Amino acid sequence: MIKKGLVAFILLSVVICNKLSAQDGSYSSGNKLLIISSPTDSKGTDKLKAEQKEDEIVETGLPRNKLPVPELYKDFHINLLSKTKPLPHYYSVDGIYKIDCVYIEEFDYYKLWENNKLNPYGFNGEHFSSSLEVLLYDDERLGSWHMPLDKTIVTSDFGLRRAVWHYGTDMRVKTGQPVYAVFDGVVRISGYDRWGFGRFILLRHKNGLETLYGHLSKNLVRLGQEVKSGEVIGRGGNSGRSTASHLHFEIRYSGNAINPNEIFDFENYTLISSKYTIDQASFAYLEEANKIRYHVIRSGDTLSHLSYRYGVSINKMCQLNGISRNSILRIGQRVRIN
Repeated sequence: MIKKGLVAFILLSVVICNKLSAQDGSYSSGNKLLIISSPTDSKGTDKLKAEQKEDEIVETGLPRNKLPVPELYKDFHINLLSKTKPLPHYYSVDGIYKIDCVYIEEFDYYKLWENNKLNPYGFNGEHFSSSLEVLLYDDERLGSWHMPLDKTIVTSDFGLRRAVWHYGTDMRVKTGQPVYAVFDGVVRISGYDRWGFGRFILLRHKNGLETLYGHLSKNLVRLGQEVKSGEVIGRGGNSGRSTASHLHFEIRYSGNAINPNEIFDFENYTLISSKYTIDQASFAYLEEANKIRYHVIRSGDTLSHLSYRYGVSINKMCQLNGISRNSILRIGQRVRIN
């Protein structure tokens, strides 16, 4: 009788699973969804797992690193029988970890997932000609919001800085102080950039934006992990190309930076509005930012000096100018710096 009852429960679960999958249009992606099977007891029966058919898995070509798989819903059996909660669906990324499909399907550019490239989208914001109103939070589907630090004292703003465009907002932070996720999201990158951001984290959010947190002393989240707004994701620091402990904070849409001051009021420690409209004005700065700039070599100039002055790595300047670290700089020579 017990075995018959168990079989009946599993069959009922499959029927309900299929019904919910069909009803939930916002989470549907045809045959590319991975439907999560129902959990059973621990005495020799199947545990919670994803039924992964070859044509259902969305592959992204990511390297096959040994990455931890985020924990699936513990209360899946409750979601399965609930009429109010949508059935959670996941995309398998190279068969290593799973991403809630909202982070893949909600926006067109989200369909491209990369864990080793900041901007894989190939979109130039200068060509953005439409208008998109973004709902930043709603406390239900999108989650809430939070400031990135306990105190947001700006030390360097978004804009032209020493002839090179600064694509984020720098804020004072002591090494070891907590850094928070500003919106609910998932970790797309948690890495280290020796010549740039140092230890940094890039989050993809349900609202269509991505945020970057740079120069951390410690990353506390792993690739593919879901986080809530206000959750501590890292510790402030001075890693990478940095002269003092601070947080470099960026907001991006389709790989293009948006001035954080248009969304957050750092001085008054608040969000400006629950909505933000992305339009041509959001990327108007790119005309100035994309101008090629040069430095004319004078007596005593070195690559190290130029690197410090303009905030550009020596490797980047060598790449831009087709030279090496040992190249001789001649007076009057023009060196491209961006």
